[in-house]
Amino acid sequence: MTKLFTYNSLTRMAFLMLTPVFFRALGFAFIWHSIYWGVITWVAIIWGCLILISPLVGKVGCGWVCFFGTWQDLSSQRSVLKTSWHKPITWTRITIIVAFFATSLIFFFIHVHSGMIRCIRFDPGFLNMNFDDHCKHVWVYDSAGAILFGLLLDKRWFCRNLCFMGGICAAGAKFSRLIPVVDTAKCNYCGKCDRDCLLKIPITRYMAKNDGMVTNPECIVCGKCVESCYRKAISIEFVWNRKEYRVNLLHDVPLSKRTGFGVSPVAEKRQTAACLK
Repeated sequence: MTKLFTYNSLTRMAFLMLTPVFFRALGFAFIWHSIYWGVITWVAIIWGCLILISPLVGKVGCGWVCFFGTWQDLSSQRSVLKTSWHKPITWTRITIIVAFFATSLIFFFIHVHSGMIRCIRFDPGFLNMNFDDHCKHVWVYDSAGAILFGLLLDKRWFCRNLCFMGGICAAGAKFSRLIPVVDTAKCNYCGKCDRDCLLKIPITRYMAKNDGMVTNPECIVCGKCVESCYRKAISIEFVWNRKEYRVNLLHDVPLSKRTGFGVSPVAEKRQTAACLK
């Protein structure tokens, strides 16, 4: 897992270069066209599968496939606005998700009523892969927008607040079994992982719970935190039962040793009880 971010970077760059070739299959906005015409296409299949597996492996689609997110990662290194972590703006996400599906479904039912569509069809190749002038323009505008968002609004601000796919995948990722786990005996709270995280997730805040599990649904499982930790305190692991993991960890290693700070026996008991709740 120590080279996970290297593999992640290579994969994202590969998809970034492949997106123009398979734009209608990888650009999730084309799901709107699939619903519009009542056709199950490659883009609906690919991103539908990524949504379905998000409760198991988190937002891997956002972190390993999405070209829009990759552009933001590259440009946000020179971001004008440096902010601290803020939770996603829920109402904007909900509004965009509702608008996206409501408008496409309205046109779908109009087509059904007019007789243009008789039933939902399974035709993955319905949206051809020709990179015509229209797709070129859309790809350029999307890429320019992503770069601009990265430069002006810090790390993946658009993904966390305005992207409908990011919102849907985050809803599933709340239950993800694949998460970053911090060895609290090794961590010295330097905060480097917080600063390096591609989404600015405050990893050290999760240490306050003394369980070391970073359960933030915005995590894209890229492995950047693993690479940035020089003490090798972070790993990406499957945690099938979070409560059991927490209990086992508390029994295996004393709280005072796991945090690296001196804690009195009374305080340790109180904090242990709080963790078990």
